[in-house]
Amino acid sequence: MIFSSYSFLFAFLPIVVLVYFGIAKYVNRTVQHIFLVLASLFFYGYIDMVDGVRTGIPHVAIIMLSVIVNFGAARATNIIKTDKSLLRRLVFIFAILFNVGLLGYYKYARFILENVNIVFDTNFTIKYLILPIGISFFTFQQIAYQIRIWKREENVPRILDYTLFITFFPQLVAGPIVFSQDVMSQYQDDKNRFFNVDNFAQGIFVFCIGLFKKAVLADSIMLIANTGFTTELHYLSFGGAWATSLAYTLQIFFDFSGYSDMAIGLGQMMNIKLPVNFYSPYKSKSITEFWQRWHITLGRSLAVLIYYPLGGNRKGYSRTCVNLFLVFLVSGIWHGAAWTFIVWGIAHGIVRVFEKIFNKQLDKVPSAIRVFFTFMFVNAAWVLFRAKSFADAMIVLQKMFTPSQISFDRLHMLATDGILTYPSIVQNLYIILFIAVLLLLSMAIPKNSIDLYNEFKPKMRYAIISAGLFCISVIHISKAGAFIYFNF
Repeated sequence: MIFSSYSFLFAFLPIVVLVYFGIAKYVNRTVQHIFLVLASLFFYGYIDMVDGVRTGIPHVAIIMLSVIVNFGAARATNIIKTDKSLLRRLVFIFAILFNVGLLGYYKYARFILENVNIVFDTNFTIKYLILPIGISFFTFQQIAYQIRIWKREENVPRILDYTLFITFFPQLVAGPIVFSQDVMSQYQDDKNRFFNVDNFAQGIFVFCIGLFKKAVLADSIMLIANTGFTTELHYLSFGGAWATSLAYTLQIFFDFSGYSDMAIGLGQMMNIKLPVNFYSPYKSKSITEFWQRWHITLGRSLAVLIYYPLGGNRKGYSRTCVNLFLVFLVSGIWHGAAWTFIVWGIAHGIVRVFEKIFNKQLDKVPSAIRVFFTFMFVNAAWVLFRAKSFADAMIVLQKMFTPSQISFDRLHMLATDGILTYPSIVQNLYIILFIAVLLLLSMAIPKNSIDLYNEFKPKMRYAIISAGLFCISVIHISKAGAFIYFNF
């Protein structure tokens, strides 16, 4: 069950909303939150399916183990009154190592062993591990929480409130990466447990925008990206390579920003304001600005977990540059257990440090030129992100930037779905126009979904827009795929 599915839209969501607000007059906040936690765990367990085999129970157990251990560690760290206590420090270190170890075992153990086997010619094996959905997100969320408790920046809430903070279904599986200071007071505010028609209408509006982004735009352009990256790459032409890379660049944006819009909308329906995660990243004039607009809560998390503990910008210019590079290296590792992700992170880190060093000179370059070259770099880097291997990525990049000839041969094949067949010229035109339209939507439209969300008023025109987007999206849902960031 994903947000863009019939089971979520027409069963899970209506039932949760009706029950949660329907019982508000008859029970206290505790009962409502117990219901919401159980509903969120059901959502997590239901969504956790691989190759048709339901694996929800063990992975629900994993997230609950993580919640219990982290809550216990936070409570112990908070109870010990002496800041310099060795026991307090050991509890904090245990909590950090537990989170890193849990994430490392499920996400990186196989990758590490494979590389050890290659380097040392060994034959270590590990059983096939199914990555728990959202583990990278809720792990970062809980490490950040442990740091706040260690610094005594807040008190530990009831275990029910803490569990809801981690498992709240709108943000559970792919963010935004929510910090306790973002939402804890909202969960504890009694007025938020009652239905608010204005919040609900605003939530539906931005949810429908996100649903349209995902089900209609992202999942339609996905055909071009997937065909390009899964075909025999040596047969890609210059035009085919560019269409493939641009298609994925657009797919990942509309997919992930669409999910984030839906998450914000769902939270708003439940009277919970979640943090913004995307703000027109492809309009950025630099990689520095790009990461202030793309996956904003990840950037904030990396600052809290990596950049500030390393010293941030407090230990001199050179150390600041090193710290910035290490943040992006960790970002690459966080995204996936493969060398392509690591190189992707390194590339972003190098450009970020370059911008730090030559900031004054770059400020003199016209904005349009900076936007163009920033987008070109981001687009090229996404090839590393999507390709099955580093070798595959190099083939696509070579055909994009140093082709043997400028050709658009076989471009039409990227739009072939095996069901309907159209003349080659029609398919070529479709690919070019579709990519052009999505580029305009992502880079040229003055107001993005967050701007529209903030300006929302409960008026008829917003209701009509929401209904139109929802109906069009529902028609496309039958071909909807899982969100890309579920893999991370």
